[in-house]
Amino acid sequence: MARRAGPAIMAGMSARRFWSSADLDAVIERVTPDILALLGDGVARTKRMILAALADRYPREDVKRTLMRLAVTEQLVEKGGKYTLPTPEAEQG
Repeated sequence: MARRAGPAIMAGMSARRFWSSADLDAVIERVTPDILALLGDGVARTKRMILAALADRYPREDVKRTLMRLAVTEQLVEKGGKYTLPTPEAEQG
């Protein structure tokens, strides 16, 4: 049985290819505005909901990587399996 190749991450990029920092930064820079806009209404969403909402615009792995980066850099808050934008109170203290 032949193994299927993973989904393309960026046009012409293989999922198995090692990414440079510049490649990863470019993906995150491209996807971030749409994730932030989606969560801008204040409704908490699961990763699955975010992936489904952006499925027609970006590869799944690009959205997952961007969610991870935004959560680690505290541009998003992940609580109970749902993502939201940080509240002003959380940013201050």
